[in-house]
Amino acid sequence: MGRTGSRKKLGATLAAALTFAALYPAGGQVFAAEAESTQDAVSEHSLDETVVTATRTPVQELKANANITVITGKDIEKRHYTDLTQALRDVPGVTVNQYAPAGYNNSTKFYINGSEHVVVLIDGVKQNYVGGFAASLTSAMKDLSGIDRIEVLHGSASTLYGSDAKGGVINIITKKAKNAKATVEAAYGSFGKQLYSVAYEGSENGLDWRLKYQKDKSNDFKDGHGNQVPSILDADSVNVHLGKELSKASYLSFDFRSYQDSDRYQARHEMAYPANKGEYDHFTGNLTWDSQIDDTTKNRMSISRNKYDYNLLSFGAWYPPTGDPYDFSVWTWRISDQFDKRLGDHLLTMGFDFTKDDVMITSSSPSIDTSFLNRSFYLQDQWNILPTLKLTAGMRYDNNSVFGSHTSPSVNLGYDINPMTHAYISYSEYFITPTPYELYGKSPWGNHGNPNLKPESGNTQEIGVAHDFGKGLSLTASYFKRHSKNRVDYDRATSKYVNLSNEYAHGCSLQLAKRFDSHVSARLGYTNTHVDKAEGRAENVNGYLPKHQWNIGVDYRNRAFDSSLSIRGVVDRPGRTVRGGAYFPADSYWIVDLAMNYKIMKTTKVYLKINNLFNKFYAEHSGVSDNPSTAGQWWTAPGRSFVVGVEHSF
Repeated sequence: MGRTGSRKKLGATLAAALTFAALYPAGGQVFAAEAESTQDAVSEHSLDETVVTATRTPVQELKANANITVITGKDIEKRHYTDLTQALRDVPGVTVNQYAPAGYNNSTKFYINGSEHVVVLIDGVKQNYVGGFAASLTSAMKDLSGIDRIEVLHGSASTLYGSDAKGGVINIITKKAKNAKATVEAAYGSFGKQLYSVAYEGSENGLDWRLKYQKDKSNDFKDGHGNQVPSILDADSVNVHLGKELSKASYLSFDFRSYQDSDRYQARHEMAYPANKGEYDHFTGNLTWDSQIDDTTKNRMSISRNKYDYNLLSFGAWYPPTGDPYDFSVWTWRISDQFDKRLGDHLLTMGFDFTKDDVMITSSSPSIDTSFLNRSFYLQDQWNILPTLKLTAGMRYDNNSVFGSHTSPSVNLGYDINPMTHAYISYSEYFITPTPYELYGKSPWGNHGNPNLKPESGNTQEIGVAHDFGKGLSLTASYFKRHSKNRVDYDRATSKYVNLSNEYAHGCSLQLAKRFDSHVSARLGYTNTHVDKAEGRAENVNGYLPKHQWNIGVDYRNRAFDSSLSIRGVVDRPGRTVRGGAYFPADSYWIVDLAMNYKIMKTTKVYLKINNLFNKFYAEHSGVSDNPSTAGQWWTAPGRSFVVGVEHSF
């Protein structure tokens, strides 16, 4: 009866939202007095936007020869995402699994095109550390108000971005400040949620700056069944940007981001054990120099220094009663340069990346202290064969101090069927280096590491089409097929990480967007993903990937008020059963979020965000694969919660 009731509520919500969106033009005159300017209406996202992630150079999204989703700064504002995880949940084809407080630290995995190997960039600079999941670094990007847009590239891109770009790329592009202003924000919500921030930005005489400090706190939450789940967070983040125009053709910028927290979250395997306790410390400093050498030549050089440190005391059925201490620390130097040169119908992009990672792993077992060096060079040619036909081909060479040399070629061909329709076909290869823990990891119950591991490698083929119908309606569709060799996984027979069987995956995605007028827009996304069963792993990565995923949204905005309804559908998650129990509590569920913003005056705004509106009981992470003797070992997600806040600028 409960499930039926939830479905009826969801059906009613969907019907009301979509009916309103469909019928709105008929009643648009009622709000004519509140209509925004034509410029604001045009600024809504469309396939005319310029993106940079697919080729490392500006290109119209319609003709990018890739499946790209863009989340604009205005999307972030009106949907009131409180962190990057929430924003990415609304991207078709992106699957998020998390279990710790707010998804920070090493508790979150992002899957794109059925792979958790994703590269994260901030303003084009790679943020991944050696052997680290990209999601672990998103906690450093708390300043969502400073984001101009987020570009999500679906599909492997190792030619341009190196190891880990198997599933895709997430590029966070920040805003450049204009007018001087200070902003303060305070928010309170369910489960002891507290947020306080202060920011100052501006520009003058070629100098621009943005400074922000934010405090985040939360307590244990309750899931959809009312169960108390340990999930305490106390975090501080600092973002600093300084930029200087050295000349009309030269720009120098410095960025510093820091994130620190202490947290407590559900212990693995059994809730009867004490909650795990962790401390997270991350910072990155980056110096970038952009120069326009002449009308056909550009160069970008960057140097960065990163620190990632996570200290954890773990409890569980396999750990000592006092817990197992674990500290993972990585210091990274990264130097890169990109050179762009236009020669007639050719646009050449070439560059190099140098990365040095110093890794320290300390636990109850002997410590690990090692370094990884990677030197890479890449070359890409975008050739306009005809005004309607473009060929892009590239090659990357990587030399790794541990795993030797690898090449990653890619090629794609795009064709303008007509001025509003673009089709493409692509082929790319990738590789993934094993993590330090997979190579050298130890624990109280044995040595799991295997220094003889080989990198995973593979290729991806993709075909896609994008069409702009005009009048605010656009459609993109794509299909991919992927084959991986030497997949690294944990072998229970030997209690070590080994290169297991190959992996085969395929899927398709569909994205439909409609802007009715300056007030109302709607979006629909559907993704079908299939990862074959492989040695040591069930279909769709032990059920972590749903076969079908839906993303539905309706946005309304006027001069003073805006609201957003977001719906995520996870349908047919195929996880196995254990001793008669389910791998996950539900193989299908729908989550509804609602956000509203109201401007009391030009400089003051109040907002309300409701997550999991219908209090759905579900889990995104399961411990069954770690301890298959018992079912029901889930990290359940938060139930219905709200955040209410106020933001004032002066």
